[in-house]
Amino acid sequence: MAAPIRTFELTPRGHVLAWLCAGSAMAAWLSGDDNARLAAALLLAPLLVDFLLKPRGLALVTARIAPRRTAAGAPFVEAVHLHNQGTRRLRECLLHEPKTMRDQRTLIDRLTPGATQRLELHCKSTTRSHHLERVLLLQSSWPLGFFAVRASLVVATELVTEPARVRLRADVVQAVADRDPAPRDRSQLPGAEFHSLRDHLPEEDARGVHALRSAMLGTLVRRVTYGRLPREIGLVLDLRRPPGRPLTLGVRRFEWSLGAAAALVETLLARDARIRVLVFASRTAHHFVAGPAQLRDLMTFLAEVVASPHRPLEIGVLDELRQHEHCFWIPAGGFLSHDETKGLPGPVTVIGAEAE
Repeated sequence: MAAPIRTFELTPRGHVLAWLCAGSAMAAWLSGDDNARLAAALLLAPLLVDFLLKPRGLALVTARIAPRRTAAGAPFVEAVHLHNQGTRRLRECLLHEPKTMRDQRTLIDRLTPGATQRLELHCKSTTRSHHLERVLLLQSSWPLGFFAVRASLVVATELVTEPARVRLRADVVQAVADRDPAPRDRSQLPGAEFHSLRDHLPEEDARGVHALRSAMLGTLVRRVTYGRLPREIGLVLDLRRPPGRPLTLGVRRFEWSLGAAAALVETLLARDARIRVLVFASRTAHHFVAGPAQLRDLMTFLAEVVASPHRPLEIGVLDELRQHEHCFWIPAGGFLSHDETKGLPGPVTVIGAEAE
């Protein structure tokens, strides 16, 4: 844990009083009037009292925070334990974490020497990131508020802000399940298991339309079938920018794509699928998600990634995906080449911002 940093400065009201004190002292010196000297002394007295009584032990406070994993933009309540290692009581302190609390402050009425106090902070991490330490700002203006003493408490703990989850269209995942036979413990018949009928969307494949029911109703309806997802599914997360495009453009689409990847992996894993993930960036990263531990590692990786300049793919990099029955392709960086996607033998579902 790094050493705390303490600052001591005038507050806005302290600046006003200090200027008044300086002006009256200058007038008393130039005029030699006793009343001017008395006015200068009366203005200077509160500054001296506040300066002498100001608590000096804020830098002796230590904080303890458990590791936190959250999604970008999701509010959470953080438990913080403050321990006063000093010998003086601290009064009317404000606690603040700039990364997650913005303009909010939590008031600590008093913190006795040697005591530990538990606080609950209402936080929200808005930026996808991975930090190994958290910085808390502790401030006190007690007793008169003309001076403020601040201490930065650096806590060695992990804060992982995963991509914000996005809502995907139902047909994105259902496109995989529709191609797989129903499990044997649900039906003894081969093929997908019929579930219901629903309205046909214009962008969907017309082969799923129920002809007889559509003719009876006078509108197109399609079959909804539930099946078992393939055991292993491929996912390509392409972070490469198109050639010549700056890395700073398309940030909104980039963040949406990372959220789509996170939501898709969680959905597929919840349906008993295993996901082989290829991430194309400055180098190719390989992930295999088959349980909560691998999912946590992948989400930590997604919290750290950035867009990458364009580069050609290595020869044979897609070979490990050729055995999968289905593959998802997310062009997070905005680059998509059909020459690359057509190299996969099975169906490929491209997920872009239009799938929101």
